[in-house]
Amino acid sequence: MAHEQGIEVEMVGAAGGVAGWRHARRQAGYAVSVLLVITLIALLVGAVAAGLQARRDEARSADVLLIVAPALPSPALIDHAFEIYRRRYAPGVIIVGAGSEALRVALLERGAPEGTLQAARPTEATVVALQEVARSARSAGAASALIVGDPAEMLLWLKIVGDNGLSAYGAPPRGVAPGPVALLRASGQYWRYALIQR
Repeated sequence: MAHEQGIEVEMVGAAGGVAGWRHARRQAGYAVSVLLVITLIALLVGAVAAGLQARRDEARSADVLLIVAPALPSPALIDHAFEIYRRRYAPGVIIVGAGSEALRVALLERGAPEGTLQAARPTEATVVALQEVARSARSAGAASALIVGDPAEMLLWLKIVGDNGLSAYGAPPRGVAPGPVALLRASGQYWRYALIQR
């Protein structure tokens, strides 16, 4: 009898363990699902915000013109950067990003005087370079910056410059509408910076 009771207790204990394990798995699955939904919503909200900012032209006078150059600056970005430079919105021009030297050369070829353009050391870490340039400009007395760059990434560039003490305004190239993939990628970059790199 005692032996049978021992077997019963073991079976009940095993059943309880299995039930507890199943409950834990269900809870973990629920938590992962909630996390995925929150991530998806955040990406979509970021993509919408990036899309809205990509269409907003805030060109105005500022203390410094910051041009963010990707590794291969597009003709539209080069033309727009030169047009903004030509209108003299800012006394100083600083070019950052992986394509900073290529963009500087392109602007010189279009007629920009050599002494008016300052290109930061080309780097793949554009976020870090832009942070350093913004801090340096602020230390030199600048209070505002006009940013020219890829439309999809403008929201990120504005946040970085704003986080480093400058009033930031965006002037993306006109007529360049980023697609959904570019906006989702830009949203991911924005949230990564906002949550981790700041």
